[in-house]
Amino acid sequence: MSEGATSPALEPEAAPLPDNDDIHREIFLRLPPLPSSLPRASLVCKRWRRILSDPAFLRRFRAHHRAPPLLGFFADEDGDIDFVPTLRRPDRIPGARFSLPRRRRGDDYLSFLGCRHGLALFVDRARSEAVVWNPVTGSQCRVPFPPDFNKRHVYYKGAVLSSSGDGHVHGDCRLIPFKLVLVHQTDLHDTLASACLYESESGKWGNITSIAIPWSRLHQPSVLVGNRLYWILLGTSDILEFDLDGQSLAIIQKPEDPRVTNNSGIQALRLEGNKLGLATLSKLSIQLWQRETNSDAAGTWVPWKTIELDKLLSLDRLTRIWTATILGFDEDSNAFFICTSVGIYMIHLESTRFTKLFQGDSFTAYYPYTSLYTAGLGIDDGDDRAEMLNNT
Repeated sequence: MSEGATSPALEPEAAPLPDNDDIHREIFLRLPPLPSSLPRASLVCKRWRRILSDPAFLRRFRAHHRAPPLLGFFADEDGDIDFVPTLRRPDRIPGARFSLPRRRRGDDYLSFLGCRHGLALFVDRARSEAVVWNPVTGSQCRVPFPPDFNKRHVYYKGAVLSSSGDGHVHGDCRLIPFKLVLVHQTDLHDTLASACLYESESGKWGNITSIAIPWSRLHQPSVLVGNRLYWILLGTSDILEFDLDGQSLAIIQKPEDPRVTNNSGIQALRLEGNKLGLATLSKLSIQLWQRETNSDAAGTWVPWKTIELDKLLSLDRLTRIWTATILGFDEDSNAFFICTSVGIYMIHLESTRFTKLFQGDSFTAYYPYTSLYTAGLGIDDGDDRAEMLNNT
């Protein structure tokens, strides 16, 4: 080295990252909320398994991922309910994992009413009970009907939701505190609908409330918007509203528009800002509406956007859509589902981005099911990680 030259300063060595469980938890917290994520990571070593199966971590993981993934549908095929998975491998849940036992021939007493917050609801008319079921754990709670409900020739609809109302899916809990709403008409020609709210924390039904309705029947599962539940009235396309706080019923008229008729394909929606929305189908055009309220709480329907199905869906030139039907709405993914002559699609409200789910099925009803499913990690002390890995 020549005189006067100085040696370069040695850079200090980077301090090693602390090797503790807290760092691991923060990393694991950011894994995607898909069924295979935590089970596959837990196979790396016993230390990771211990961290990932800790109930406190699982609660943080659920709280971090507020919107659970769509695992599939409970599909009604002439009264038989089957679980139809929608995720691809390795996250695909085997259909038999969640499917209900098939009914005996001639047994028409079980009716599936819908899913929300990781729970499913059906009624057992033979035993006059509503059944709240956690498909992940298999746990269920049977609730006898309200004492004053007329049980003769009854047509039932209903809804279930977590008591917290925050939308968190506690998939690994055996059965979270819940609220249950049951609605009934004594027959299809009745002009009176009655509803009642049950809360599992108190174990009691509230007061029965009733309202006169036009000749119609409730259609599709309910949609939860804020603290209100909504059902479409088939035959009039109006909407039945149940206020969870006031435990009262009301009727909301459909939009006054020539494209919205009594026989329109129609679906209640939940829009941003907890606003009530509506999708109406006319031929191959879907008109989206939002409900605006003024200072006097009076509401009006305002057109929002129009979706032309034959232009939106990417089809080759030889394929044409002949028919379309709205199947339902998923509150967690903010998307609705349509059945067309070329397949079943999920369309996201804001972006109108679409996904083809099935080539085509003949089920009469679809009930979307979302949950954070962490196979084998704290679920009934079982371990079906191998099953998930076999799906890879």
